[in-house]
Amino acid sequence: MTDLLKTKKYKALFAILCAVGWSLAYPLIKVGYGVFGIAADDLGGKLLFAGVRFFSAGLLIVVFCAIKHRSLGIKKKADLSWLILLALVNTTLHYMFAYIGLSNNPSGRSTILDSLGGFILIVLSTVFFADDKMNIRKVIGCVLGLGGIVLISIGPTGLSFDNITFAGDGMILLNAICAAFGGIITRIVSKKMDILSATGWSMTIGGAILILISVFVGIKGSWMIRPIGVIVLIALIMISAVCFAIYNALLTYHPISEIAIYNALIPVLGVVISALLLQEPLKWQYILSVLLVAAGIWIINIKRSEVGRGHDSK
Repeated sequence: MTDLLKTKKYKALFAILCAVGWSLAYPLIKVGYGVFGIAADDLGGKLLFAGVRFFSAGLLIVVFCAIKHRSLGIKKKADLSWLILLALVNTTLHYMFAYIGLSNNPSGRSTILDSLGGFILIVLSTVFFADDKMNIRKVIGCVLGLGGIVLISIGPTGLSFDNITFAGDGMILLNAICAAFGGIITRIVSKKMDILSATGWSMTIGGAILILISVFVGIKGSWMIRPIGVIVLIALIMISAVCFAIYNALLTYHPISEIAIYNALIPVLGVVISALLLQEPLKWQYILSVLLVAAGIWIINIKRSEVGRGHDSK
């Protein structure tokens, strides 16, 4: 499996698999809130739901690594601080800011602000890592990807950004920043320890902290435990475990910008899947959005020899 993840031939397939998985998570989370009886204003309940999801997913990876005899492989005790930092930034803060922001912000605006994380990650990667320099292809690819995301967020009255608040827009933006820095920290951590084990432990730790925060915030009412709810939660746990394990490995073995651009597919596929599964309106611009994002992905990942001599600054 590791050899396949390292191969450029299959990186697109695995990156798209992660995007599809996370896209499925959006409608599944909405379904989960309904079947468990988590109210719209129950922030503590939502954080608990996220905490249980990531704690369980992380634990699943840890158990898998134990069976495969894959240890963290930490050589210095000081490197544990990087693991804790990954847990806090990429799981705890990332999803805490996300759930607070989503509770106070329109979904269209949240989609755009949340997607900025992938583009911020591309820019940060060109600053932190020598194998990922900025060039005109990456600029064009990011513009097309962001254009596709903006397009799916246009409603009957256009794209409105009035009544901007820190509790809404600010939290979603902080969530996007955490997602970006989480990608950078993942690459750094991968050079210090086994990335699969680190992914499992960071999600377990981050999920546990989310659970503690949910208790502190307060949970309104008790959950309704039903078979369908358990199935939905298990599906979300599997999505988190599989997608994060694959995605973090891809960030380890390939230039970050070539992987992060696939994140632009998540909100686009998310609205399409929501329309199919939740009977939400399927709008014409969704198809154009997919084409714009796909074009952005292709431009960023196209080989230099295919672009032509003198057209690539890398």
